[in-house]
Amino acid sequence: MTGADVLLLSDGPHDPDVTRLVIYEVPAARDLTRRQNNGEACVWCNAEDGLEPLGGASGWRPHGCPPCLQLRLEYLHAYTVWRRHVQDCELCRTVWCPDGWRPFLAHQIAYSLISTPGPKADPVFCACGCAVPLASRRLRPYVETPLSGPRYSHTGPCTDPGVLASVDEGPRR
Repeated sequence: MTGADVLLLSDGPHDPDVTRLVIYEVPAARDLTRRQNNGEACVWCNAEDGLEPLGGASGWRPHGCPPCLQLRLEYLHAYTVWRRHVQDCELCRTVWCPDGWRPFLAHQIAYSLISTPGPKADPVFCACGCAVPLASRRLRPYVETPLSGPRYSHTGPCTDPGVLASVDEGPRR
């Protein structure tokens, strides 16, 4: 199975949940240039051609270029597929689930494609503040609240924030 095969988990990233979440991937308005806030440049790479609107309110008009937007849609699609699996799988909430491997791997691949220094860098910080490596089998999507953007949780006890959980947590099944 290739990385491309793993990302093809269902009928595509244009699920309404996925499209609705794109706005949560836009950097904060205070971190964008005037041109990015006005929709004249991509919020992720600063390109100016073929921009597509991402939503926004009160005169804020963020836009993304097709390549950056597609990467974000793939990431959000992989996250939502993984999250749905974890919601329906009691085993996934406590230990490693072999059936969760495919959506977990798709998420890792998609996340790595959008990763840049800053908020999308390894490790992932969970809702509790723990730092968990992206490759950790303890990492889980946060499923306790309605979906309002990608958030993470982990199995097992919390560690001190800033202390990484072990990446080497046994063989994968």
